[in-house]
Amino acid sequence: MKKRLTFTFILAAITVTGILSFQTYWVYTSYRTAEHNFDRDMVYALQESLDAYPLKVSKLPTSLAGSSPYLSVAEAVPDEPLPAKSYGPNKIAHDAVRLHQVTVSPANLVAVQEMVARLIAESSQKPLNMSVLAALYQSALTKYHIVHPFKLILINQSKIQPGDITANVKFSKYKDAVKVEITDARQYLLSQNIAPALLSVLLILLSGSSLYYMGLIIRRQVKLDGIKNDFINNVTHELRTPISILKSTHDSLLHFSDLSDIDKTKRHLNINVDILDKLDKNVDRILDITRHEQGIKVTNYQLINIDHLMNDVINRFAAFGAHGIEYQSGLVNKLISTDSYIIDTVVTNLVDNAIKYSREDVNIQIITSLAGKGWKLQVKDNGIGISDQNLPYIFDKFYRVPSGNIHDVKGYGLGLSYVKLLINNLKGTLSVKSKLGTGTTFTIKFPGNE
Repeated sequence: MKKRLTFTFILAAITVTGILSFQTYWVYTSYRTAEHNFDRDMVYALQESLDAYPLKVSKLPTSLAGSSPYLSVAEAVPDEPLPAKSYGPNKIAHDAVRLHQVTVSPANLVAVQEMVARLIAESSQKPLNMSVLAALYQSALTKYHIVHPFKLILINQSKIQPGDITANVKFSKYKDAVKVEITDARQYLLSQNIAPALLSVLLILLSGSSLYYMGLIIRRQVKLDGIKNDFINNVTHELRTPISILKSTHDSLLHFSDLSDIDKTKRHLNINVDILDKLDKNVDRILDITRHEQGIKVTNYQLINIDHLMNDVINRFAAFGAHGIEYQSGLVNKLISTDSYIIDTVVTNLVDNAIKYSREDVNIQIITSLAGKGWKLQVKDNGIGISDQNLPYIFDKFYRVPSGNIHDVKGYGLGLSYVKLLINNLKGTLSVKSKLGTGTTFTIKFPGNE
């Protein structure tokens, strides 16, 4: 069982680690892709702005602005005689040209306008108007859904550095280029990709939390598995002893005793009755815990003298040879409205545990006192104490402080769990302080007044 849980935990850890690694890589890749797309779109927008710039600043021929746009094309013609009537005899035209009007279709109008504008810009070589170019660039960026401050700088193409956002000025004979300077680009990219990034971070946190929670569950299952095994071992040892006693006494009565010996027969039968009573009480305790967990809670409140009840408990232990138990009462009014059976059972269990885990010089104190509007009950001992590692689990059902395969202290691990259930029935609170080698103090506070 433990090996299977360990294997499951390792497999789950590998799976969740893979998910975390993939999510982290995906976030990084998404950011790098967004950064690449951002730079690409900035360059595309700049190139488009430079292509549109000549058309924006150049004055086109009026023939391209009318309803029937056309271009006048000059055609060189060979030398030929000129008309004698107009130019006189023997006149020859040299380097003559002939103009033709070429109609421009609406589908090609924009392309022709851009071509003509570029030719005009190349021939004029006027300085770039950065304000006009910036306006064109701003408009182009809008098409790419980019809204971010920028600054345009005219540089020589030889000064372009890797990673710069630039575009060459094709209509410049000086090999100029336009560079875009932007600030807080990373912050802008993060703001544009915040939603998927947050989703990924959320998935990473959920995956990590799932692994942590799974680890807690598996660890608890391992602990419960150990508790189960300890409980089975404890029950086996606890049942084997009374069964062995019952078997030996019955065998003695059946085969070796003279039934006419009344005293001896009674002694054997009393031993058997005592053993059976203990077994019956343990079964009743398990059944009571089950009923309490199922919500079947029966309390019988009545006025009791708390001093009398405590003394009865101490006398009962003294009858079995348990000494060193003291009672101190700090209550003025000895009559308490409570359930006498529950108080008796709680104190009996706590004192019984204190005796089981005590040294040879047993010193147990039972103390009652006022606590605000209610009262409290304390059981202190000078026993072996409980370590900080085991203290949080002592009220768990079937839990016993690990002692390996040594069973010198009898019990099923139900006592303190049962005590806590009974105290909850009376709406009380139970706390414990303990130190190894010094002892343990259980403090129970009850509401109401004395």
